[in-house]
Amino acid sequence: MNTLVAAASAAPSVCPAEQPLVSVWLITYNHEPYIAQAIEGVLMQETTFRVELIIGEDCSSDRTREIVQAYQKQYPDRIKLFLSPKNLGMVPVLEPTYRMCTGKYVAMLDGDDYWTDPLKLQKQVELMEADATCHVSFHGVQLYHETTRQHTQPAAPQLGTARHILNLHEIIYLGNPIYTVSAIFRRPVQELPAYYYELPYPDLAIYYWVLAGGGKARYWPEVMGVYRVHAKGAFSGASWYQKRQDSLAFFDIIRHHLPAHYYQQVEAERQVVLYDLLMETVKQKNIKAALHYFRLVDWPQLPAPLPTFSRAHRYGAAGLRMLAKLLSQRHTSRS
Repeated sequence: MNTLVAAASAAPSVCPAEQPLVSVWLITYNHEPYIAQAIEGVLMQETTFRVELIIGEDCSSDRTREIVQAYQKQYPDRIKLFLSPKNLGMVPVLEPTYRMCTGKYVAMLDGDDYWTDPLKLQKQVELMEADATCHVSFHGVQLYHETTRQHTQPAAPQLGTARHILNLHEIIYLGNPIYTVSAIFRRPVQELPAYYYELPYPDLAIYYWVLAGGGKARYWPEVMGVYRVHAKGAFSGASWYQKRQDSLAFFDIIRHHLPAHYYQQVEAERQVVLYDLLMETVKQKNIKAALHYFRLVDWPQLPAPLPTFSRAHRYGAAGLRMLAKLLSQRHTSRS
């Protein structure tokens, strides 16, 4: 077990009673090959402030629990554990672990990702301390592909290499430019809202929640973490179709809980997701599902042109638009 808890880089000494400035919020399940690297990336952080590591271990079927317990035993003043009595699922584990976070800032981390820069937290916190309007900070990451064992840079032409300041409207437009492994947010005083635990993308929901009041998200282009792409990843392992279904569920809920001036933009994004699902079910010749999504699409809300899958499907999309227009005209004439 000693190999699992090799000594991390020495951190500045702090008074045990000192309140943590940063809580690292780490959720893990069946991450035996990865969790030690994730924890070591936190322990190596060199900061002028206290950092606490909150780990939610969701009753893994591998040795993940054994590993996190060994680390907690070696670093009892720096690591707190929530050990699920049974497998609850990623979202249910968030509630008790978030309540354990006491820092002014919360840094998010999944058990299969890791940090590479020992000054990551120091740099981001200094940035946020200097700007009270900065409610979220995020930075550049590398992608590590398990199947090819290669590192790549994610495509982010909207951000480029410069520091960018984004508001929630821009976050919505970009989809989600923030990798969880890079994110720190300013922890609000209030508890997470009840609807948060119904959402399929808890990281994205945090950004919406924290930025809805008008705060900014600041992008730091320096690469300071690695996002692991593998078949068992909660997001990277999901199919495109499942991701679009999750996006629809996300927008279905979140649109009712944001200030009114975000509603139209969120609804337009929701309509694009519905259109994507419609075209995919047409492609799969799933007529029942295609009719379901067809009835939900609000055609005037859709931007044009929208991408489709082939020439045949482009013709199909055009036909569907024409049919929707005719149905709308018939409904108008009857009323």
